[in-house]
Amino acid sequence: MTSPTFDTQASVSKLRSAGIDEPAANSIVEVVSAATSPLVTRDMLATEIAGLKADMLTAMYRALWIQGAGIVAVIGGIIGITEVIG
Repeated sequence: MTSPTFDTQASVSKLRSAGIDEPAANSIVEVVSAATSPLVTRDMLATEIAGLKADMLTAMYRALWIQGAGIVAVIGGIIGITEVIG
């Protein structure tokens, strides 16, 4: 999963050009970086949801095949029993 990028160099340069001294600009950029690092982007969320959807579909198809095989086995057993009895 990719994380959002924050250009710290460009941010410090912008703050410096606005008149903020370098230590203060660096501190501001560090605070913003720390505050935004745990955020999730729309693309990250969409990728995660797509992966979960694929996993759920795989599990549903597997369950369908198992249930279908069970139904076929039960019907085969019933047919076998009726042939023996009848």
